[in-house]
Amino acid sequence: MKFKPLAFAVISLSPGLVIASSLQPIIVNADLRASEQQAIAASVTVMDEMALQDRGAIHFDDVLLQTPNVNYSGQSSRARHIQMRGMGERDEYTGAPNASVGFAVDGIDFSGIGMVGHLFDVKQVEVLRGPQSTRYGASAIAGLVNIQTNEPTPYNESLIEATLGSNNLSEIGVATSGAFSSTDKSPQYRLSLFKQDSDGFRDNKTLNRSDTDGRDELSARAKLRWWAGESTQFDLTLIHANLKNGYDHWSRDNSFTTQSDQPGQDNQKTNAAALKVQYEGNPNYTLTSTTSFADSDMVYSYDIDWIADPAKTVGTYYNDQTRKNISQDLRWTSTEQSKMGNTDWLIGLFASRLEETNQRIERADYKVFGDIYNNDADSDFTHNKFAIYGQLDQAISQQKTLIYSLRVEHQQQNYQLNARKFGTDTSFGGGDFDYPMADDFSPSETLWGGSIHYQHQYSERHLAFAGITRGYKAGGFNTGLSSPTFAKYKNETLYNYEIGLRSNYGDIKTATTLFFMDRKNPQFDGYSYEPGGYEWVFFTENLDSAKHYGLETEINWQVDSRLTLFTHLGLLKTEVKGTPINSSFEMSGRGAAHAPNFQYLIGGQYRSDQGWFSRLELQGMDAFYFDNVHNEKSSAYALVNARLGYEAADWEIYLWGKNLTDERYATRGYFFDHFDGDGEQRYLSLGDPRQIGLTARVRF
Repeated sequence: MKFKPLAFAVISLSPGLVIASSLQPIIVNADLRASEQQAIAASVTVMDEMALQDRGAIHFDDVLLQTPNVNYSGQSSRARHIQMRGMGERDEYTGAPNASVGFAVDGIDFSGIGMVGHLFDVKQVEVLRGPQSTRYGASAIAGLVNIQTNEPTPYNESLIEATLGSNNLSEIGVATSGAFSSTDKSPQYRLSLFKQDSDGFRDNKTLNRSDTDGRDELSARAKLRWWAGESTQFDLTLIHANLKNGYDHWSRDNSFTTQSDQPGQDNQKTNAAALKVQYEGNPNYTLTSTTSFADSDMVYSYDIDWIADPAKTVGTYYNDQTRKNISQDLRWTSTEQSKMGNTDWLIGLFASRLEETNQRIERADYKVFGDIYNNDADSDFTHNKFAIYGQLDQAISQQKTLIYSLRVEHQQQNYQLNARKFGTDTSFGGGDFDYPMADDFSPSETLWGGSIHYQHQYSERHLAFAGITRGYKAGGFNTGLSSPTFAKYKNETLYNYEIGLRSNYGDIKTATTLFFMDRKNPQFDGYSYEPGGYEWVFFTENLDSAKHYGLETEINWQVDSRLTLFTHLGLLKTEVKGTPINSSFEMSGRGAAHAPNFQYLIGGQYRSDQGWFSRLELQGMDAFYFDNVHNEKSSAYALVNARLGYEAADWEIYLWGKNLTDERYATRGYFFDHFDGDGEQRYLSLGDPRQIGLTARVRF
């Protein structure tokens, strides 16, 4: 059986949300109980394989900014640090992971290191906004991104995809799937391989090179499915990713021309595996066991001063990081025979251990006063979690359902830092100094989260929901601060109130959610220059309060069998109160960092009966504050993307363009002094400029 996507009648929903009208409804697997997207009491966007291909998405950061109220920090070569509804980290220098947005691929946790989010041969991407603490614990207080790759098939199917584009872009992807024999319940397999190379969008004037910010990425997956009798199914997933990217992103004049003489790198090598076992032999329950393991080696470095001037500070920031994460989840789900009257039940146990080491080295010739990020610092971090969780789905009537969920989680952290500080104290008439320092933290706490939701199925066309969710995030510690007052920060609690409506009028489908989030002891990250310690330090702190509220809506209009018009809109308002550690201004009256007031995607897609395909979209974002320690903001912007192609039964070809108007926009910004006589200035990390390419795809 050949895989022929054009043989199906397809309806394109919201930005990238696609439902095949002749196929089964989309199932969201990120929920505790796999459910139809239409029936989930949460704000969720689902992008399936055809939607991702129609948009030309190769990595999750290709569609991230097109998703309502989702942003990211351009602090690395790929989108590692994600914000949802104005919550989330923008960098990670302290060596203690503290993600607010969860990120998973096939059940494997990659929160904070989402560089592995390639979308070739992916079944769907699920974005759940708002706290998912009952489902995923403390690492998903703001939301969750779940990538599910394609499953093995009982029939043979293969795919080859190739792309050529500007800036020496080249991509090749190969996938194949099938069964080992034609017998019933024969083991099935799926293999995929994807390679991307690009020079990037920067020209290094000092070295006369155009590839110092380039990408060299390899991603491979293998999946195997087999059965033990009629009742037990095994699914094994193996992932290998090797990303060897350059990192030469910043320039003194905020342009695409860099002047660094020691360009950095942003590398990640990951080997990961997940084994899912589902047992359905007992009439009273279904047991699902998921075991996952991931081992990642990462290097992140860059030129400290971004220039090649021997009269000023020169040197390289270099962090060699390793992370190992193992987890075990056991989940018992009720069957029709074991329901408690009209109530479905679910109970689960979860345990995980994360180990991370960081070796941060700075090699510099200090011509002037200054130092950064703890010289020659080595840190070891372990994080153990154990949780019990459950959910009840009570059907009050055919139309009305109450859903209760609860999670209790115990966390044990241990952090050890060993470092040496050295430099020259010229401000107080002192001389050179060189002394050891050490930090050792072992916090332990038990946290809980839960939710109560009400669903009302007014008719086949309308589903409404309302609910309250309690999310949580663990407390932690800061390293390198001269004041012990700020060494630790408290855990955060979030109360999220939502009301939503999903409607299907046949040709027009809508999904709208209103939300209000009330944060207690809100955690915010910042940075400061510490004269007493002669260094830049990055930290997390608790401010007084924060409130985030707004709207997310997705609308699709199937004008006829060929033309689809779509839009989505995210509206967000944030109110933060408190005084940051290193700031003299109150944050009262201004919003959180990386929290634009609006985001939108508007476009149309045409797929003719003769095989011609075209797509035009406009995506935009409002200005946002870069940080919580100053008032510098980005500028609002709008990007135009387009695709034009021809699709036959077994092959397709597309000419595409991204950011066709070559708009300049910022994904990250700082405001500080390089301490070389230039004074405080605003520095920007620019998003990708215009890019043109050609993609061909063959299926057999």
